[in-house]
Amino acid sequence: MTPHPPPSAGPDGSRHDSEWNPTWPPRQNTTLPTPTIIVTTRDEQDYMRLAFAAHQPRHGRITVHPTPLAGNGPYLAHDLIRALGKHLPLPDDDHGLPAWATNTDRSWRITAAWILTLGIRHLTVCRAHRLSTGQWEQLLALSARTGIRLTLLCNGPIPLTTLSLLETTDHRLLDSRRAAAAHWRPPTRPRQLADYPWWQHRAPFPPHDDELQFRMPPQPLEPATLTFTPSSLPPCPTPPLPLPGPHQDHIHPHIAQIADRVHTRVAHPVHAACVAVAALTGYNSQQIKALHTQVSNGLPALPAWTTLLMDAARRLAALRGHPDAPNPLSIPPWEHADIEQALRACRLLPTPPTRRSRPSTSVSRTKTVRQLRGRLTV
Repeated sequence: MTPHPPPSAGPDGSRHDSEWNPTWPPRQNTTLPTPTIIVTTRDEQDYMRLAFAAHQPRHGRITVHPTPLAGNGPYLAHDLIRALGKHLPLPDDDHGLPAWATNTDRSWRITAAWILTLGIRHLTVCRAHRLSTGQWEQLLALSARTGIRLTLLCNGPIPLTTLSLLETTDHRLLDSRRAAAAHWRPPTRPRQLADYPWWQHRAPFPPHDDELQFRMPPQPLEPATLTFTPSSLPPCPTPPLPLPGPHQDHIHPHIAQIADRVHTRVAHPVHAACVAVAALTGYNSQQIKALHTQVSNGLPALPAWTTLLMDAARRLAALRGHPDAPNPLSIPPWEHADIEQALRACRLLPTPPTRRSRPSTSVSRTKTVRQLRGRLTV
């Protein structure tokens, strides 16, 4: 596995989504940061406290406690996404989990895209002795793809199959509390922080029932691609609030609330970026799909809090084998329902587009009379 595999090409020269099965092939040459294995067979709580104290997302360090008995598949990737402050949508009677959330390959790509975008440099996974060998392979593959430092805290004996895996790669083993404390010591060099404090999870999840809802700008007629169809939304306990106009600053409290909700409640980077564009411009999914990233596309200047979302969308396009995609926000039609679900999770209400004025009443009546006369003379 190479850090950035080239996109595959079909017989006709067309580019396809490159395969990335998140498994660790030990016989291939790759640049893998040396993983650190910390072993405490007695499950001492001091090690857990040190591991959780090392969770400092704003400084590029996260700690994950895997979901117990979750098994293989995408679940460990979801745990990492949640450790970054992102949440998958809650399944309900009308909407199950989105298709990407049930796909292991896509879930790990999305995890890698967020890690690269948010500048995460150190990942600690607790109770790693309970993970399967396949999950260890997924973590090693993530480290090889993103360059992240990997620390695996084993609170019990490591299974034999996992020990066989470790024999295929260089690693560092620590078995004392003093060595573990030194390993997790915070870095002394200050880190340049992003313009938007994504690590501050200020939007509650799940959303409160009485949470304020906001109107998006009207869907513009240009670029017009689809007839507007309003979404079915639950009744508002309070009247929806309009978004600030273009003359108002993006630091407006309404915009700040929307930014927090998008960063917290939309785990898919492309969907999150589409929700942000829709909230600020009124574009629907088809109109966003028609956009390009050039300045001449008519897209207004977007605030700083959308930069991370756009960057994550571009990272995901590169991980999928399409680094030069003209529009990384382009999604297939079957994912439009996921965008609608994300808009509802962020409590964003659609506004009908501005429509051209109808003909005057007198002209309409004259046309109707002529039609009736024509029918009577037949």
